[in-house]
Amino acid sequence: MSVPAVLIRTSNGEIIKHDVYPREDMALVEGLDPDLKWLVKFTPFVKPDYDSRIFILRQVEEVTTIAHPDYEHLNQYKITFETEKRQDADIETSIANAEQDANQQMLPATRQLKLMALGLGVLFRALDGLELSSKEKVIKDEIVTKATKLWKNDNNLRNKITQLAQGEEPEIDAGWEKE
Repeated sequence: MSVPAVLIRTSNGEIIKHDVYPREDMALVEGLDPDLKWLVKFTPFVKPDYDSRIFILRQVEEVTTIAHPDYEHLNQYKITFETEKRQDADIETSIANAEQDANQQMLPATRQLKLMALGLGVLFRALDGLELSSKEKVIKDEIVTKATKLWKNDNNLRNKITQLAQGEEPEIDAGWEKE
């Protein structure tokens, strides 16, 4: 059984090394320099779930004089986690990227140019007063449908940025039109 541990210098708190505890039976290490001490790593809770686009996860490591719950004769090297909110500009970039992804799923780049060119042809025919064929009506309807969804995504983007400016944490993946 290999138990993760840390060897420290007690006089100044210096970490000498991260390794496994040197004894399989977890008994005290005999003959160890009195200024050195082994601490057993202890993580009291699992790494939290978090949105990495909004938060940065930091691992906090602490030398303690608290007994390890499984090895009471040894102190713990406590490992915990904390989150720090990212800068608003970074979060806005993530929101904009989410909108781009949604728009790309709805209207892939390979389809955009063709649909726009066909749509312009349909528009010019309609402006000239020509009756649209059933195929042209389908193109017109598709463009109007896609444009409506793009407007909704743009509105969703603006709402999320407003939420962020008001100190709220927007649900980055929610509300996008993707199909």
